[in-house]
Amino acid sequence: MNKLIIFIVFVGSTYLSISCSKNWLEEKRDIKLIVPTTLNDMDLLLNADNFQNDGRGATETSCDDYEFTTEQYNALYYAFDRDLVVWKTQEFPRIGILEWDEWDIAYSQIQICNVVLNGLSKITRTNDNREQYDKIKGTALYHRAKQFLNLALTFCKYYDLKTAKTDLGIPLKLAEDIDEDIDRGTLENTYEQILSDLKEAVILLPNTSQLNTQIGKGGAYGLLARTFLYMDDYKQASSSADSSFKYNPYIENFNNIDLANDYPFYDISKEIHIYSMQSKYSPNGITGRINQSLIESYNANDLRKQVFFKLQDDGKYTFKGSFTAGLFSGTATGEILLISAECRARLGDLNGAMERIKLLLQNRFKTSAEIPMPLHKKNDILEYILMERRKELVTRGLRWQDLKRLNNDPNFAKTLIRKIGDDIYTLPPNDPRYVMRIPQYIINYNHIAQNTY
Repeated sequence: MNKLIIFIVFVGSTYLSISCSKNWLEEKRDIKLIVPTTLNDMDLLLNADNFQNDGRGATETSCDDYEFTTEQYNALYYAFDRDLVVWKTQEFPRIGILEWDEWDIAYSQIQICNVVLNGLSKITRTNDNREQYDKIKGTALYHRAKQFLNLALTFCKYYDLKTAKTDLGIPLKLAEDIDEDIDRGTLENTYEQILSDLKEAVILLPNTSQLNTQIGKGGAYGLLARTFLYMDDYKQASSSADSSFKYNPYIENFNNIDLANDYPFYDISKEIHIYSMQSKYSPNGITGRINQSLIESYNANDLRKQVFFKLQDDGKYTFKGSFTAGLFSGTATGEILLISAECRARLGDLNGAMERIKLLLQNRFKTSAEIPMPLHKKNDILEYILMERRKELVTRGLRWQDLKRLNNDPNFAKTLIRKIGDDIYTLPPNDPRYVMRIPQYIINYNHIAQNTY
């Protein structure tokens, strides 16, 4: 089996509808047969359905937003999911060609982006085609950066400026050559590439997108804000969040939503920057239940409790309020306001922080209801914002990375505890298990460094 398996079941399935089979994976194909040659070809490639899927499902399963009875735990279909729930050494299984893991999902998209970027280099940008040319290039750079970030959040340590030059990153596949030698490089290299791609994308992309499956400047700035936040660069994260909000200031008023609807966002919300959802091995948010302490943290006038959750016969709640058909994973206005609020608080602009959080909550609470606010002390405001972040961004695939970053602060570090029947499992702060292991089949064929426990 050649290096094609490193990254993908690739363009054939999205561009030429070639069936994905084991034989296809094990035979080297002439990539020139499926390289696009026109701008329209490239545009179609970047609008394929697989760009609507993200990884991070494994980290969502492992986070502390869920709880399970013994029966619910045993009902999880895959043993891998059960391992994730109790933080056993996670080894991504090679389940089947139609059930990609986080590695495959990311690199399949990265490879298509590289094919498009290479194709663009062979087309002359002119006054007549520059709008389409720039949009295609910006879109490819955005999606590549998005998947590099997803990989870093799943398979790397948390970014620490003091150790990023030596901590392992992820393979930065920047060329379409499937036989290219790869290595993991450093975490610093990884984040530098993500930032480079996004900074160029925000220049090239249109101000707004006409379809929710396409990205504009607001979404690219939003992902840039998320990236800077996870680098603890609060000044740049705040600036990027402000730029994102400038291009997409729409906030969904939950007073206008049918609270009883099992699918409250059936009509796609204009809050989201692009249609994006997690690919998951099993519906742990349905099989299990939302953590009861999280449920109890919602104020009686907070409409998110009714919009996001559904009460089950056992008196516990499951999640129903995704912006997409699956669990939403992209950026949206709510996340942008929370990034802005947190960064302002950390930088000492407490009034600015409170203005941002009020703007969000005015659209989440019942009309005219009093919104509880903390005392004007930095630590109180920051704690309040972080809790609102957890309540607003539940099931977005971000909680695991938030736990990783907050574990670096003794004020917010947390030992996770999961009780399954009589068995109790714990995950201490900064435990090596916060970094997922790279699928072993990748290690076997490419001999890159594995994350070790």
